[in-house]
Order: sequence, then C-alpha cells, then structure tokens
Amino acid sequence: MKLHLVASLACLICLVLASTLGAQDDVTVVGKEKVVRLYSPNLPAEVNLQAYLNSGEVKLTNGERCESPRIVPGPAPAPYPQAVVWEKGFEQLGPTSVTCDGMWFINGNLWQPHKIALIMWKIRIPQPSKRLASEFERDLTLSLWVDNNEDKTWSKNELILDESFNLYKFFPNRWSFLEVWYLTCFRVPEIATMGQQCGGGAVKYETKLWVRGAVSYDDVEVSPAGQYLFGEVEDYQISYFEIRYPDKSKK
Repeated sequence: MKLHLVASLACLICLVLASTLGAQDDVTVVGKEKVVRLYSPNLPAEVNLQAYLNSGEVKLTNGERCESPRIVPGPAPAPYPQAVVWEKGFEQLGPTSVTCDGMWFINGNLWQPHKIALIMWKIRIPQPSKRLASEFERDLTLSLWVDNNEDKTWSKNELILDESFNLYKFFPNRWSFLEVWYLTCFRVPEIATMGQQCGGGAVKYETKLWVRGAVSYDDVEVSPAGQYLFGEVEDYQISYFEIRYPDKSKK
C-alpha cells in the first residue's frame, strides 16, 4: 500500500510530507463492521501509535490524551463555492453523507503557527461485498484546503493536504461496510491577516478560517469547487491565534 502526500502552501511555511506508506495498518472487526486504521509515517514522535492501532484512541507517549474538540461545522456560507457530488452513497466521510462528521481535529480547534495539527479522517465504504479489489487499485484521495487569505474561496495554492492510498487488499469482504481511519498531520502556517497592536510593539493576529476537506475516488484533478462522481465534501471553521513580537535584533 503506497500513499503519496504532498503538502504545500505558497509564500508560507511548507511542510512536504511526500512519502511511501507500507503495510502500516491494523484491522479491527466489531460485529458486522470492519475498521482499518492507517496513519501517516510523518506523525510526530510524541503520538502513541501503538495505542491508536490497538484501540483507536489518540494519545501522546507521555500519557496525555488528545480529545476531539468541538469544531464549528459547515457548510461554509456564500460566497464560498459549492462542490457537486453526484453519488454520495460511496466513499463518504463519516457515517452519513449529509452531516459534517468525517473529520476530527484531534489536538484542538485553535491553530497556532508552526504547531502540528493532528486530523483524523473517517471514510465509510458501504457494501464492500459487492465491490471488487480491482476498483480499489485506483486511488482514494483525501484533500484539505485552508482559506488562509480569507478571500471567501479556496485556490490551488491553499491545498495543504493531498493524500492518495490503495485499499484493494480489503475487497471484496462479507462485512456490511468498511470504515477507514486515517490519522495525519501538517504544520500550521503563518496566516497573513490584518493584525492589531497589543502593546510593546507586539502584533496580535486572531481570526476564523474556513477549511474544506474532501474524499474522492480516482480523481486526478481534485478541486474544492469541482464535481465528484463519488465522495463527499465537508467544511469546518477553525480559530487561528498568534502574537508576533518585534525583532529586537534589527535596529
């Protein structure tokens, strides 16, 4: 199983996560449900991967648990563009295709620059007994955009996650559905929003950002406002906070 991950954010901090994912998965069967847990090999060392694979719980190696915070769900309001999904019954995010329930912002909804943001994606594939392995020799793709300039849209250079993986070895099977958990991360960039003076020459940057996540199938040109044959698109609003202090080394 190979996964290629490219993270880019033009003119801002870039974290390139291009890598190959080997057989780093764990399968758990609960009743008629089959859950496959996957993770990016670029997760920070403080994430307890064994705990995640054993139970699905995300916690740090120091024992601290990572709670899933309350995130403001979408859809993002107009004039943000809409994406069109023609068949929402396959390759969807979360248990339902009509609710924002497929992305979990594990270590907080308050983003700060240079912080590692942990995100759990949950992909639901129904009726796996009727799906052929050859279907999944093509890629399932996870994409994430952040409106970092707050212009009420998402451009190509605001795509910060673009990850594809192959699930052919899990099909067909007798379970009622297959659920894939994928734990990934990226480094939060600096956001160039209008700052406010807060004393001592420091400048505070505080804003709300809309992010759009999507799962698509065999789509080489994923777009935040495009059309998808299969998949789902979900929007969430994130808080961003930063205080920038003057560089005293400069005269």
